[in-house]
Amino acid sequence: MAKGSSRRSPYRPFEIQSSKGWILLVLVAAVAAFFGGASRYDAIQIVPLRALSGLLLIPALYYLAWHDLKREAALVSLFVLFVMLVGLQLVPLPPDIWHALAGRNAIEQLDRAWGYADVWRPLSLTPMRTWNALGSLVVPAAGLLMAIALRARAQDLLRIIAGLGILNAALGLLQVISGRSSPLYFYELTNWGSAVGIFANENHSAVFAACSLLVVARLGIETRMHRSARWLSIFYPASFFFIVFVALVSGSRAGFVACLGAALTSVGMIGVSPARWSGKSTSDQLSRLSERRPYLVAALPLLVLSLTIFAFIALGRAPAFSDILAKDSFADLRWSILPIISEMLSTHWLVGSGFGSFEQVYHIYEPSELLMPQYVNQAHNDWLQFVIEGGVMAGALLAGLTVWLVKSILRIFRGRAGPFLGIFWISIFSIIGAASLVDYPLRTPIFQLVLIWLLLALSRDYRDAEDT
Repeated sequence: MAKGSSRRSPYRPFEIQSSKGWILLVLVAAVAAFFGGASRYDAIQIVPLRALSGLLLIPALYYLAWHDLKREAALVSLFVLFVMLVGLQLVPLPPDIWHALAGRNAIEQLDRAWGYADVWRPLSLTPMRTWNALGSLVVPAAGLLMAIALRARAQDLLRIIAGLGILNAALGLLQVISGRSSPLYFYELTNWGSAVGIFANENHSAVFAACSLLVVARLGIETRMHRSARWLSIFYPASFFFIVFVALVSGSRAGFVACLGAALTSVGMIGVSPARWSGKSTSDQLSRLSERRPYLVAALPLLVLSLTIFAFIALGRAPAFSDILAKDSFADLRWSILPIISEMLSTHWLVGSGFGSFEQVYHIYEPSELLMPQYVNQAHNDWLQFVIEGGVMAGALLAGLTVWLVKSILRIFRGRAGPFLGIFWISIFSIIGAASLVDYPLRTPIFQLVLIWLLLALSRDYRDAEDT
C-alpha cells in the first residue's frame, strides 16, 4: 500500500499514508458487505450502496495516478470494455436495424399493429434493467480504482476479504442462534432461519465461505513461513475452523461441497508450502519438523478437520449433507429449463438480449408446462446467461479474462512459491467458476467487489513472480 512521503512521485500527484489507505479500502468493503449481499435489481439496499460507492469513487480518482493505472492495464482494459459494452446496449438504433435483430419478431409485430414501426429502440430488450446493470458497476469500479490508487498489495486485499469471510460466518451463526425472526437478516427476500450472513441467499453465503477458507488458509500459512506475530499464528487457524463450523450448519448443499473441497485443498497447501521463505533459524522441534516434513505437519489439521466434519454428520448437525441425499424439486427445474436456456442462447448469441434482461426475456420462451407460482429470475448458469445477455462480445471478454487468468497462474507456478500459490489461485477461481455453473453468486455486488480484488491480488502475485 502507498507510503506517506514528503517527496511526490512525478507519476503520482497525490500521496496517502498507509493507515488512511486501509481506512478507505475497509470503507469500500463495509459498504458492500452491509448493502451489497442481494442479487435482486429491486432491493432497497442498492440505493445507499451505489450512492456511497459513488462517493468513494471521488478519493479513488483523487489519488489515482496514470503510472499505477498502466501497471494494471489488462484488468482495467477488460473492465472498461465491459462498461462500454453495457453502455452500447443502451444506444438507440434505427427501426430497420433493430427489427432485423434476432428475437425481435414478436415486438416488431406489436410495433406495426400499434403504429410504432418507426420508433428507435436501444439494443437491449429491457432498457431499464440494462440501465440498472450499468449503474451496478459503480461498486466494482470503486473497489478496483481505490485498490489501484492506494497501491494495495495482494496481502492487503486478501486480509480484507478474510475479514469479510469471518464477518459473514459470525453473522450467520448469530442468525441461526436467534432464529427465523432474527433482526440480523438484512434483506426482505432471504433464506429465513439459515446462515446467510451478509448475503440474502444461503448458497451465495456458503460459496463465499469456501473462498474465505482458502484466503484464510493462505494468510495463515504465509504467517508461519514469514515468522510473523505469534497471535496471528493462532488467529488464522481459529478463524479457519470457525468458518468451517458455520459452513457445516448451513443448509446449502453446493456450499457444503465447496467448503469441503476448500478445506481439503487448504490442507494440501500446507504440504506444498515453501517453509524456508523466511530464511530465519528455527529453535524448536515443531518448526524444524514443519520444514523437513511439511506433509506430516499437514496430517494433523487434516485429522482434526476430518473428525470435526464426521462428528457433525454423525450427530445429524450438518443439514446440507442430509439434503444432498434428498430430492430437490428446484434442481429438477434447473434441468427442465436447460432446453429453454439453449434456445435463448441460439437466438441471442450474436448481440445479446441486454444485460439484466434475462428474467423478462425468459417469459417469451417459457412453455406453459413450466408455469408455476415460483418464477425463474436467473438462468442458474451465469456462464450461459452472460452470453445470452451480452452476445458474442461478452463471450470474447470472458475468453480474454480466462486467457489472462491461465497465463498469470502458469507464470506463478514457475516462481519460487509456485505450487503453493498456484494451487490457491486455481482452487479459488475453480470454486467461483463451478458455482456460477449452477447458480449466480457474481450477481451480488459484494461478490463482484471480492472478484475484482482477487483478480488484482493475482496480478500482484504475477508481477512478484516475474521479479524473482
